[in-house]
Amino acid sequence: MEERKNWLDAAEKFRSNSNAVLLCPSCNEGYLQIRDVPFDENNISKGGERFIECPVCKKFEIILYRTIPENWFYNNKQN
Repeated sequence: MEERKNWLDAAEKFRSNSNAVLLCPSCNEGYLQIRDVPFDENNISKGGERFIECPVCKKFEIILYRTIPENWFYNNKQN
């Protein structure tokens, strides 16, 4: 139960700061990475899904955004 709450907290932190540095709630070893996948590549403002993944244990969460956060798709442009 605590692990689930920590994943939800991480999702909320990434909503306000996509550059947040957060340890994985599952393994406490890897730093979480995010990737935004829009519903429509030609119109990213329509929303999509944010994948939050640990590169160490490979656990992940998928957050659905119909109303996109201010930092939506920002990190994708840097890759």
